[in-house]
Amino acid sequence: MTQTPIVIVGGGPVGLNLALHLAWRDVPCMLVNEPISTPNHPQGNTNNARTMEIYRRLGIAGRVRDVGLPVNHCGDAIFVTRINAHEIGRIRIPSVRERLTPGSLDLQIGPEPLQRASQMYVERVLKEELDATDAVDMRFGWKMISFAPGDDSVTVEIQNVDTGEIETVSCGYLVGCDGGRSTVRRSLGIEYDGKSGEEVDFMMGQMLSVYFHAPALYDVMKTDAPWQFHSMNPEGRASIVALDGKGHFLTWAKLEPGQDPATLDPRPYIWRVVGEEIPVEVLSSKPWQAGLSLVADEYQRGRVILAGDAVHLFTPTGGFGMNTGVGDAENLGWKLAAWHQGWAGDGLVDSYESERRPVAIRNLAQSYALAQDKSALSVPAGIEDDTPEGEALRADLGTRTEKALAEEYYCIGIQLGARYDGSPIISAEPGDIPVSDPFTYLPTAWPGGRAPHRWLADGSALFDHFGQGFTLLRLGGSEADTSGLERAAADLGVPLTVFSDTDPEIRALYEADLALIRPDQYVAWRGDAVPDDPAALIDLVRGA
Repeated sequence: MTQTPIVIVGGGPVGLNLALHLAWRDVPCMLVNEPISTPNHPQGNTNNARTMEIYRRLGIAGRVRDVGLPVNHCGDAIFVTRINAHEIGRIRIPSVRERLTPGSLDLQIGPEPLQRASQMYVERVLKEELDATDAVDMRFGWKMISFAPGDDSVTVEIQNVDTGEIETVSCGYLVGCDGGRSTVRRSLGIEYDGKSGEEVDFMMGQMLSVYFHAPALYDVMKTDAPWQFHSMNPEGRASIVALDGKGHFLTWAKLEPGQDPATLDPRPYIWRVVGEEIPVEVLSSKPWQAGLSLVADEYQRGRVILAGDAVHLFTPTGGFGMNTGVGDAENLGWKLAAWHQGWAGDGLVDSYESERRPVAIRNLAQSYALAQDKSALSVPAGIEDDTPEGEALRADLGTRTEKALAEEYYCIGIQLGARYDGSPIISAEPGDIPVSDPFTYLPTAWPGGRAPHRWLADGSALFDHFGQGFTLLRLGGSEADTSGLERAAADLGVPLTVFSDTDPEIRALYEADLALIRPDQYVAWRGDAVPDDPAALIDLVRGA
């Protein structure tokens, strides 16, 4: 029987991220994925600021930017009747180059702005990184047949898809990252709860996703080439996003009742958006259900854990789904590593659900509200007329569209403002917690939230000095005696890095002389002096 500490089922972005977090900490694991390779159909397109911070820490942020939309590409979302006709409105979105310019708002609140890079491209980067490490037993082309949980381990049967060979694996934890139809979740009998997508005009109900190559699209544009076009005309609505700036695009369109996506020629959908029949090479086409807002009732049963789409299903509006899953993997990765390394308390891994499920519910609610706003916009007759009346209709629709949809593209509070208040491994403080709304991020060192970012005098980011384990920040030239806390961590085997900085502005930002930062860059505790019982604090944050 093969032995490994952790088996991950599913090699999508969440499973790959989890494996990478474990490998980064030299924790062995096995990743089982039925397809032999990563997908060739694009899905999620936005790697948000928090996801890019995570990739920075894992050392791959540059690689993700290299496979994404060019950094100097226009970032705008443009609303048109058709691409070769009238511009109705525009939501101005900074290009990544603008975001990366020193002094930009993005760099004031975080070290890594978002990046438009298709999930398809990013998964290839993640797999290449994992293929190059010895810590992960990569089993692409294998599928899980069954699993049997025990008190201290899980027995998993896997099968080679090509040869039929069956192998039995014993692991300490099994993690299902196997998508919305998760075999692991269904085997446990865990159900989803929420909304399943009603049939309305757009971004609700049955949709068609089409990946195509059409460089000629650039020749017929009446505007500059944006990141996203959204067409609004009496024949229907559709979105087109640029994937590489070189002619590869992804479009979403509403399927009509009775249409068979397996036999449907999707080119008329594309031509309807464009306004004329340009050469189009359809690379792949897939149906999907929009308007989903579902969260699993449970994230964990004993030694079996779920993450990503296996526990939450989003509509794409806002780009929250994949990014929420990446956050799941980060949260779970350090806790499983702590378990393997022997310093986790009995409650550490179990804290995953109590921290991540409320975040999914928060993000799902916002994504669904944005989808409702988008689907509620109606297209008036006469919108395409080249008359004063038609011009007035376009102006009115443009105003309504810009007002209704602007927030979709500026949900920085969703990206950076997720909190773990009420978590059993956070040292709570009395008082009113400063909370970000979906569209505004409020940097705060109040325990339970992401540690505030700051650039240091040498040009590095404060985040760059956080260790793989916990980090104790000594701020403002504090002379507090931290030896007791350092000794308590060492006695319990908890990895602790100490970092000192004298910048008074960082001290003011954290509102304390000392701050204990978790392995996932969240604030666990802060104060001006070490508690009287430092071992109790270490026990708290390690889930003992």
